[in-house]
Amino acid sequence: MLGGVIGTAVPLSFANNLNQIQQKIQQQTSKINEQKQKRNELQSTLKTQEVEMGKVLDKLQKTQMSLSEVRQTIKNTEAEIVRLEKLEKDQKEKLKEQLDSAYRSGVNPSILERLMSEDAKNAERMSAYYEHMNNIRIDAIADIRKTQADLKARRDELKGQQKEHQSQLNEQKKQERDLKKVQSQRENTLRSLNKTLEKDESRLENLRNNEIALRQQLEKAQKEAQQTEKREQQVAKSSKNSDKVNNKPIKVGRYAMPVSGNIITKFGNNWHGVVIGAAAGTSVKAIASGRVIMAQWLAGYGNMVAIDHGNGDISLYGYNQSISVSKGSRVTGGQIIARVGNTGGQSRPALYFGVTRKGKPVNPLNLVK
Repeated sequence: MLGGVIGTAVPLSFANNLNQIQQKIQQQTSKINEQKQKRNELQSTLKTQEVEMGKVLDKLQKTQMSLSEVRQTIKNTEAEIVRLEKLEKDQKEKLKEQLDSAYRSGVNPSILERLMSEDAKNAERMSAYYEHMNNIRIDAIADIRKTQADLKARRDELKGQQKEHQSQLNEQKKQERDLKKVQSQRENTLRSLNKTLEKDESRLENLRNNEIALRQQLEKAQKEAQQTEKREQQVAKSSKNSDKVNNKPIKVGRYAMPVSGNIITKFGNNWHGVVIGAAAGTSVKAIASGRVIMAQWLAGYGNMVAIDHGNGDISLYGYNQSISVSKGSRVTGGQIIARVGNTGGQSRPALYFGVTRKGKPVNPLNLVK
């Protein structure tokens, strides 16, 4: 009986249904793979756009600072011109008074003009005037000529400064156009990316993938930093110059916040850090001394900075619009390391702030005042 059951042919309808189910599974699997590939491509595009946006913002900030300096220089030059013009007027009045006193009568205005003219330098009548003047009046003329030369130099400087100012204004407008263009492209990429993350399960999966990628990058960066540290210690020993990283563990409740703002997202519930809302461009500061082991764009975190403080303690700063430090550099507590932004696909400017201790995330708010 048992052998008869085994030998019985599978019904055709059941076989067809099974085949259809398998085809649907393959189609769904293929669709999921395509969606993941599309998401990865969009993440890559987003990275390119946000890195470019950071560069443009950095250039724009430097141009704005330079413009402020040029404006101040122009203001100082204009004030110097006003001072020299007043000095010239006072010197001419003084010379006129001296001539008036010498001749005991009013000096014809044309006399003073001839004295100041270029032709007067070599004119024979100039020698007659020089013979009639004492050394004080000769010095007065020399002072006026020097003032006039200074005035000409300042006016020439002003023209150059105004030209530079206009050139930088044009550059600023170009950079603003470039920024708007890349921001618009980024918005389009974000909309496409969000369509691939419509379901909560997909978002949670993406969050976990980003966390795994971050952990892998940190492990790699730590190994590289340890190798660099060993090499530096060997060099320090050979040169009898001890310059070690601060290896004291970061302490609870001791440090200042990296940026002031409201806590948007708290630690926990799949979040291994906190998100602090702040205005775009706000300075981000290292909470303690250490070595920068990461300064790059990461999916989900945007422009990320990671600082190794020794003894397995690492602080993380993400979503930045630009980074002010480079991998391998030493930083001190309170040093500016980045500027607040919304990279990594964020919808508003904020700072992702996290801390890991021996590879495990800890609540960073427990470490700050």
